Amino acid sequence: MAARLTVALLAVTLAAVGSGRAEAQQTFQLEAGWNNTVYEGASSTVESAIAAVSSSVETIWHWDAAAQTWTRYVRDLPLLTTLTSLEQGEAYWIFASTSETWSPPTPLVTVLAEVVTAAGERLLLNVELADTGPRRTRGLMSREALDPDAGMLFLFTQTTQGGFWMKDTLIPLSIAFIDDAGAIVDILDMEPLTTTIHTPSAPYRWALEVNQGWFTENGVTIGDAVRLTGS
Repeated sequence: MAARLTVALLAVTLAAVGSGRAEAQQTFQLEAGWNNTVYEGASSTVESAIAAVSSSVETIWHWDAAAQTWTRYVRDLPLLTTLTSLEQGEAYWIFASTSETWSPPTPLVTVLAEVVTAAGERLLLNVELADTGPRRTRGLMSREALDPDAGMLFLFTQTTQGGFWMKDTLIPLSIAFIDDAGAIVDILDMEPLTTTIHTPSAPYRWALEVNQGWFTENGVTIGDAVRLTGS
């Protein structure tokens, strides 16, 4: 069972990671002055989205249709800033001091993960793959909600025992640490907007974040298995 699980997890993980890295990078040509564009990068904080062109982008305006008001990001006047994130598919007015080619973060690949409990119950989650350094660093920061059957799977190139924190993360989360064989070695709860380092009791290769309480509510415990199903 463990050997088959390891092979299945590794094979699908490598395929999913490979497809994620093969995605075409979305680029925008920002001209000096005002630019009106639909943002097609991954939804993220303004700072993360414009990191590569932060020295040029001075102001961003966005019409919030629900609130019927404008929100704004002002680089040099943070007290006036009311726009904190850029959302995929939304339109923005961006003022740049110089012409720049902008490559925002690409959207994450989403696949199905299956959690198999000791009782034999099989639970499915739609998980986004955090498979690169920047994606693992960004994680679920600035997200205001996470669907009940969704999560994020952090993929590491080798076994580690590093901890996770919740800086700039708004959603209460639970995290399962998973070893090379696909077995959960620890489960921890994490509170939003805290900098406590949550370190598992054993080394791990993958980490799965879900809404806080999901593991307990579904009877998932240490020793249960996690694998990717591909789609």
